[in-house]
Amino acid sequence: MAYSRAVFRSVFGRVMTVVMAVLMAAAVGAIVATNDLWGIVCLVWTPILAAVLTWAIMWRPHVVVDHGGVDVVNLVSTWHVPWGAIQRIDTKWALELTTEQGRVTAFAAPAPSRYGVAKVTRDDIRLARESSLVGESIRPGDSVESISGAAAHVTRTHWEELRDAGELAEGERATRTWHPRIIAALAGLGVLALVGQLVH
Repeated sequence: MAYSRAVFRSVFGRVMTVVMAVLMAAAVGAIVATNDLWGIVCLVWTPILAAVLTWAIMWRPHVVVDHGGVDVVNLVSTWHVPWGAIQRIDTKWALELTTEQGRVTAFAAPAPSRYGVAKVTRDDIRLARESSLVGESIRPGDSVESISGAAAHVTRTHWEELRDAGELAEGERATRTWHPRIIAALAGLGVLALVGQLVH
């Protein structure tokens, strides 16, 4: 079966990243305007760290669903989950894929708050896949109006079609790839920010 590629990102996360970038740029400007060279060198790393950390947590994470399975890009690692490795799809706290290797949670697709239950509509229940039903209803996180629900709906649709057609490959395993550059950048900036604050 051929599937189109779908990418899910948090709009809220992107807005927060832009807001933080603007605030931290202003902070850097204030540091430059009110300190000598030594003070600038010591203090500038803290707002830079805050901006980069916000980008890594709020902007970069995303979920990709395509013919090969689901890629879950989180803060310091990416999980590739082939269709045959998926055992269960849940949205209690966020989009979560249960595999033989454990649970893979997508930071980019959080479920709405408990108040989101009021936003579950008849259309949400009508569009719900069989594996998302809890009795006669669905979780708030399965509403297609939420990012967790939209990602889960596309994932469930592909997974159920393959399952029902008997095309889920046996023995497939989820694999995790670490992001050493991001880990090193955050660790390095963290050290610079801490040392800068201590020596200033």
